[in-house]
Amino acid sequence: MKEYYSIGETAKLNNISIQTLRYYDKLGIFKPDHVDLKNGYRFYHIRQFFYLDIIKSLKYIQTPLEEIKKILVDTPENMLHSLKKQEKAIQEEKARLVQAEQLLERRKLQLAEQLEICKKSDEKEIYTRYIGEQTILKIATSNSSPNSVPYFHIRKLADTLEDKCLMIDNQCGYTYEMKDYQNTNQIEYDFFYTTIPHKNIEFSSKEKQFEFGTISSGEYVCIAFNWSLQQYINHYQKLYQYINSNQIQTEGNVYEVSVPINYSALREDRFITEIRIKKSNGS
Repeated sequence: MKEYYSIGETAKLNNISIQTLRYYDKLGIFKPDHVDLKNGYRFYHIRQFFYLDIIKSLKYIQTPLEEIKKILVDTPENMLHSLKKQEKAIQEEKARLVQAEQLLERRKLQLAEQLEICKKSDEKEIYTRYIGEQTILKIATSNSSPNSVPYFHIRKLADTLEDKCLMIDNQCGYTYEMKDYQNTNQIEYDFFYTTIPHKNIEFSSKEKQFEFGTISSGEYVCIAFNWSLQQYINHYQKLYQYINSNQIQTEGNVYEVSVPINYSALREDRFITEIRIKKSNGS
């Protein structure tokens, strides 16, 4: 068996491209054993393939090339330290990808629900639908109503969740007590909320305004419409009267959820709002 191999042979035997070997040579990471001065041909000794395997394994675990260059000339002790650092980085990236996958699944479900709400708004009818249990993160509001949406609280929740490596849902909601309101000025939100995938979130002493909660599963009487103040009170009264005239027993809380129709800030704001009131168990 021969000891020296051309760059083409080395590339083929080690499942690596010639361009990569030339780049490694340029960076000083993996140089040929010798270069023919007459024609510039690179030749690698078979014993070098062991070191190339080390480089490939470090590259496979996403170690940056500059870090690889340092590792190769360092002590085994420092190499172990570098590998532990890289292991931690991979674990963090793995956790981020799991969260990204969960977010993707939630977004898909929310968009499917949004399309259904949009369809219901076109029908302009009251309907009943089942809504599964939702884990929520909420923040109490004061002096807030459909007339003055508390955007500050929305932003506060979004920023807080991003700090915890989570993203706020496109569907955010408000809740208030069910009464015979005659205009939107009479409505006062109790709290603003967004759904979250779990309660494994830690808050500091400065974040006491945030609370976990649960919206229970069950049948909800709903109505959906293109959001406007006039549309809001008209549809609320229609829903309220429907519940009373049909003697439907409810839990007494109103859940308001708005979903965007447009996603570009360059276009006019358009939202579909769904008002939900949960039936009492057994009604």
